[in-house]
Amino acid sequence: KYMPRVDQLLKVAQPIVDMGVFSRVETNGGGFEQICLLYGENPNKAVREWTTPFNKAGIQTHMLERGLNGIRMSPVPSDVRRMMFYLKKKQGTDIARSFDGLNHAPNLQKSFEYAREGGMIAQGCLCITFSPIHTIDYYIKLADTLIDYGAEEICIKDMAGIGRPVSVGKMIKGIKERHPN
Repeated sequence: KYMPRVDQLLKVAQPIVDMGVFSRVETNGGGFEQICLLYGENPNKAVREWTTPFNKAGIQTHMLERGLNGIRMSPVPSDVRRMMFYLKKKQGTDIARSFDGLNHAPNLQKSFEYAREGGMIAQGCLCITFSPIHTIDYYIKLADTLIDYGAEEICIKDMAGIGRPVSVGKMIKGIKERHPN
């Protein structure tokens, strides 16, 4: 995955704003911050610089956050996780898009709580895959659980590119029918 430096990102920020077609732009997350560190950049400064043009234009920014899950090597203490959401909001990030690659909803509950406490929109991801248990009904019920845990929005995360329009459409329809707001 190619990730440009902040000086490169800033060159494209204004053209993105000028297009006038975006209401949201992804601006940061763990991968972004790791790349900044590899470039010798301060990721906190980089996030503030990258979100500023969008914030000024009224475009919401969002970050990707991995909730605690089975592949994380060491859990992050609650006070550090809570502080991260406050910090990200101060840096200009509006939406916390939280996911658990294993779709274990309880691992996201604190993320939603902390995002909301920090003044961010709490967005929960359905990480879609293909198997006999990963049905449309499975994902609709997972969305119900994430909403019960405090997710204000639901995102469909299809990292493998396996989502079929018909299936994804049925998921969205089912979620909207159960949660019209």
